[in-house]
Amino acid sequence: MATTYCVNADIVLDSGKSIDSLLDADLSSSEKTERKDAARLRAYNKINEQYLVGKTPIPATHIAALKEIEIDLVISDIMTGAFSGEITNVSDWTEKYMERAKETLENLRFDASSESAVADSQNTGDGTVGTIVVNDHFTVTELWTLIAQNLNVFTVRGSLTGPLPNLTVGNAYPEKDWGTVVNDYGLILHIREYEAYPIYLTVTAGATDFVQYDRFTFKTFAASYYRQRDGNIIRG
Repeated sequence: MATTYCVNADIVLDSGKSIDSLLDADLSSSEKTERKDAARLRAYNKINEQYLVGKTPIPATHIAALKEIEIDLVISDIMTGAFSGEITNVSDWTEKYMERAKETLENLRFDASSESAVADSQNTGDGTVGTIVVNDHFTVTELWTLIAQNLNVFTVRGSLTGPLPNLTVGNAYPEKDWGTVVNDYGLILHIREYEAYPIYLTVTAGATDFVQYDRFTFKTFAASYYRQRDGNIIRG
């Protein structure tokens, strides 16, 4: 069974009853489990594919609200399924859980986030990129690439942000005392404030030194409430 945001034991009606009370009494225990597993997977895929893909890392286990949303979708699914028992006003109850899940999803707020950095398969150096910290106000959804210039220095480029100051292996990035950097077009990029930076990370050396063109890639995702601020990056 694939990872989902809830487990079968979580699937409880608002009344406090287990979802098993709505399943056909003739179903065996294993058949009931199979129905619940299938409904959970359908709900999980619906949440991810219709609301979250391309907006946040999947599975989005960092968004606590998804557990209750998935439970509501599973209950609605089972109530309308061929194997659910007869209850009064099934359609009203189904609509209740479905509409609640839909409304919560449409108004879902989540913070900026990042996937873990992935080392290129051809890397010589065996160092790593630590936890990537993002900024709810300035991180956008884009692909980042770190490319080694030598054993101590990496270039930093975002697919939307463009090139940023180089990072030094072993130092927290960005360093607060860097100045300007010339990009591919000869323009000077100034970062106005350290606090307005889109990413914060550290590349750590391993037992084998990095060599030129070793690289890491990772994706960042904007917060659902992201508002672009004037002056995030000034192109002079």
